[in-house]
Amino acid sequence: MNLKKPKTKKAQATSEEAVEETADGPKELQQPKKKRKARYILLYLAAIGFVFYAVITIINQNVKIAEKRAELSELQQQINVVEIESDYLEKVQGYKGQELAEYMEKIAKEELGYVSDGERIFINVAGE
Repeated sequence: MNLKKPKTKKAQATSEEAVEETADGPKELQQPKKKRKARYILLYLAAIGFVFYAVITIINQNVKIAEKRAELSELQQQINVVEIESDYLEKVQGYKGQELAEYMEKIAKEELGYVSDGERIFINVAGE
């Protein structure tokens, strides 16, 4: 004989999960594998996308940091040059009397090309 248990209202299927009434009690039916696989694939793609974005962002930030460090180094060198020039000018401002006359003569000879009476300038045309 083929006996079947009559269906009751407890065996209802929802969109999320299906429940079937058995002799042992309610039993959950597994979701179709296609939906699970699609859900996991989307999760993996999202995780991979986030990791890819994070790596690119980190690399981009490291490049910017290296550029800023190079810029900082260049600015430090410029600051050092200006400080040396400033110290030199402060020293020159303090010149008085004979020191000032010697400094002015030095600048006239070296930068402006002047010569004193009786001096001769020899130019090496061989380039040595």
